[in-house]
Amino acid sequence: MIELTRADSPRRWLRFAGAALFYIVAYVVLDEISFIPPFAQVGITPFDPSGGFTLAWLLRKGLHFGPVVPIAVFVSDIAVRDMAHPWLPTLLSALNAAAGYIAAASVLRWLIGGEPGLIRLGGILQLIMVAFVATLVVAAIDVLLFVRFGLISHAELWSAVLRSWVGDLIGALTLTPALLIVSDPERWRRPEDWPLGPPSRLPETIVQAGTVLLAVFAVFSLEAADRFKYFYLLFVPIIWLAVRRGLPGAAMGLLVTEIALVVAIKRYDHDAETMIVFQMLMVVLGLTGLILGAIVSERQQSNRALKENEARLAAILGTAPDGILTIDAEGIVELANPAAETMFGHQASGLAGKPVAALLPELILGGGGGSRELHGVGAEGTSFPAEVSVGETLIGRHQLFIAVVRDVTLRTKAEAWVRQHQMDVAHSDRVSMIGEMASAIAHEVSQPLTAIAAYTRGCRLLFDTPGVDRERIRASLEKIGVQATRAGAVLTRLREFLHRDEMHPVPTSAADIVNEVAELARTDITERGIRLDIDIPPDLPKVMVDRIHIEQVLLNLVRNGADAIAEVPSAEPAISIAARKVDGRIEFEVGDSGPGVDPVITEQLFQPFITTKGKGMGLGLSISRTLVEAYGGQLRHVPRSNTGALFRFDLPLTDEQAG
Repeated sequence: MIELTRADSPRRWLRFAGAALFYIVAYVVLDEISFIPPFAQVGITPFDPSGGFTLAWLLRKGLHFGPVVPIAVFVSDIAVRDMAHPWLPTLLSALNAAAGYIAAASVLRWLIGGEPGLIRLGGILQLIMVAFVATLVVAAIDVLLFVRFGLISHAELWSAVLRSWVGDLIGALTLTPALLIVSDPERWRRPEDWPLGPPSRLPETIVQAGTVLLAVFAVFSLEAADRFKYFYLLFVPIIWLAVRRGLPGAAMGLLVTEIALVVAIKRYDHDAETMIVFQMLMVVLGLTGLILGAIVSERQQSNRALKENEARLAAILGTAPDGILTIDAEGIVELANPAAETMFGHQASGLAGKPVAALLPELILGGGGGSRELHGVGAEGTSFPAEVSVGETLIGRHQLFIAVVRDVTLRTKAEAWVRQHQMDVAHSDRVSMIGEMASAIAHEVSQPLTAIAAYTRGCRLLFDTPGVDRERIRASLEKIGVQATRAGAVLTRLREFLHRDEMHPVPTSAADIVNEVAELARTDITERGIRLDIDIPPDLPKVMVDRIHIEQVLLNLVRNGADAIAEVPSAEPAISIAARKVDGRIEFEVGDSGPGVDPVITEQLFQPFITTKGKGMGLGLSISRTLVEAYGGQLRHVPRSNTGALFRFDLPLTDEQAG
């Protein structure tokens, strides 16, 4: 990037030098061709276009060309105005002119931007005011310098200031706007914006230019006494150009008029006094033409923007999928887009002039914003559901309502289908829930029923043995009663849980829970030849749970382990139940020496109806996880490197023990 910048630097300087040389040459040439009867010995002329050229150059090319301006003025004063002696006032005059036009350009760039397009009245008024002040200040300082050096007498002071100011102001009024317009690239993008008009208007342009030249000829062909009176003939073509072409036409017309005046004055050899009078009139003509042209251009720009907005609005209305109605205060439709005409079935006759009550009988105008569900009425009396949004506005004193109408027939049908589908799904869910509840009841109650059957078999065996042990039979019968009560409690708790009733957690000893589960499971797993290992610290805190739920979880895990060992016997079949305090919670653990969990179903292990048992229902682990999560815990499978499955879950302590 640095090498590129260094390589481009000489090119930029060459471009700057070329542009500066062009500016100096153009400045001298303009001064030469416009040099008409000067005042005194200082080269003050009634027309000085080089000042207007300088102002336009600085506005378009930038203020970095400011140091070139005094060089151009100094060279022109010596080459054209023959002011080499004395050289000091000439140099000071050049510096004064450069400072004035640079200051004027700085102010204008600040007011109308670095790329003035002069398309609005404000821009041309600012240009006129700045040029008026800048040329007056430059003229006054120039003349005072010449008086100071004895080149102009004190008696000629005010006359010299007037002549110098008028000449510079005419140059700014006739040349600066024309150059800014011609050099504006935006005006060349479309033929209708060209400074001289589109090619289709070339005959009119030729006639307008001929009218300007004819008016100048008419003025100068008259006797001297009547010449100034008929100067106002020049207003006719300028006004014509301003009205037809706006500011570009007026600026070009003024430039052509000024050139024609200079040529005519040289041709008819008029003195400086006559020329200054013509230029005073030209100032008035220039102000009139520029202001009128700016007004017309601004109006044309506004009309163009209005047409573009209308076209854009028409496109939006034409392509909008919703119907749009414009309604007056009496409820009469003023405008309707094609979608609305199609929606209400009035494509041929249109909706304009129809009362909105005939289209939307339920619509209340002025009833506030928002969207409402109403019924629309078609051309043949058909009714359809519609979503209507109404807005209110004021255009002048004319109150309007804008209604946006959307036909929601398809949406209404879809909503009806969704409602029916939801009802079907809800019915299916209820049927499914009944089946799941029956399965869950069968699964959970089977454990206490199995215990009852085991105790019953034990009692029968005790009766058949000699020397009946009544105490053992009594203990077995009590356990049968406990298990029967437990089965009823399971049904009650399970029903409450499935119906999402409140649970009943109470402070419960974790050791008691494990011991109770071990007692329930011991008979069954002992008959299967499985060893049961219990690992419980003596000082294990209490947990805040419903005892029945957690016992069901542990018992389910133990029975799953026993079933797994039965399907794939091991050398030392064993099931372990452990509990310990970990990070302020009680962690329960159930492991077995079976084949472990198939990796294929590990990700789906806790989903309903997922099982590896031949006769399993696949609900035990799903229900167990739900129960544990209900108390703020988490049931998880822990992979093991050796054989067997391992499950853990944690439960919160009671508030007292947790604190």
